[in-house]
Amino acid sequence: MSGKSTFLTGVVLIAVCAVPAVAQQRLGDLVAEGGYDWMIGRWAATTDDGQKIEFEYSWGLDKNIVLNGFRMGDFTYHGMIMLAPSGMEASDMGADSRGGIWKGTWYDDFDGLVRRTEYTQADGQVHKGEIVHTRVDADRMTVAMYAVDDSGYRSGEPWGKLTYKRQPAGAARDSSSGQQGSRATDYQTLGDLVSEAGYEWLIGKWRGSDDERTYELEHKPILNKHAALMEAKIGDLKYRGLIMYVPSRQEIMQVGADNMGGSSKSSWDQDYEGPVHKIEYTGADGTKRKMEHVYVKVDGDTLKVKEYPVESGGYRASEPRGSITFKRQ
Repeated sequence: MSGKSTFLTGVVLIAVCAVPAVAQQRLGDLVAEGGYDWMIGRWAATTDDGQKIEFEYSWGLDKNIVLNGFRMGDFTYHGMIMLAPSGMEASDMGADSRGGIWKGTWYDDFDGLVRRTEYTQADGQVHKGEIVHTRVDADRMTVAMYAVDDSGYRSGEPWGKLTYKRQPAGAARDSSSGQQGSRATDYQTLGDLVSEAGYEWLIGKWRGSDDERTYELEHKPILNKHAALMEAKIGDLKYRGLIMYVPSRQEIMQVGADNMGGSSKSSWDQDYEGPVHKIEYTGADGTKRKMEHVYVKVDGDTLKVKEYPVESGGYRASEPRGSITFKRQ
């Protein structure tokens, strides 16, 4: 199904099957053990031609994720760094304000903390590289950007290297906002799909409840509507999802994490009742669960979410195991 017929954003109700694991290591634990918590904060540098560049790393979900931001002129990036269920590898996914999708992994070597990236442009071109972060002192770090060849080896010399200075805590800003105004593109954006499908009414805050709990939700476009955030609070559980559109594949994807050590990856489709969110959720203990959420519009201020289990053959069950009605706040 084409991107035009898929739906941008929705709610994840994974709390019903999310359970905390005993003594599960958080990303914050791994960062502290490696001695890299000094990187948390906002950093800025200026190029030789006067261009200001900013990096920002901030904790989220009780130190289960790091929010990763970058800004240079009208180019803005927002991503999430998460810990794999094994508790041994940090990976990230993100999007930028020009239709690009980024994914990467983090590791340390003798040069410092390295982020290996794979960047897919809006036109489908793929570029690989490594970004090396090296501590100079408590308030300075160098960031060097290297190309990676087809064999996976880093080039001998960086194509760019700058020294960044720590910025005052009060000066921090949300790198996810990135609403620079309209910008002509030769590709569809996530915002285009939402508008064409008539789903703009879903943006905003929602609240629903059942006999046991209350569900608080918010859907928010970011990066000049190239991506969206979904945040949920369900009892003690907090979830954050990043929704991205890949123009070259006409595919909407979502990644997310919660404060109990769980993570999810998902895609979007549509059936006769409405948009369908196909989710694979991995708990902190590594257990995987699949489900589908179907969104049914009741009126402009009311929606119903039906949750279907996915059976062993990969097909959605014929009947939902539950539904929740949400009201706009």
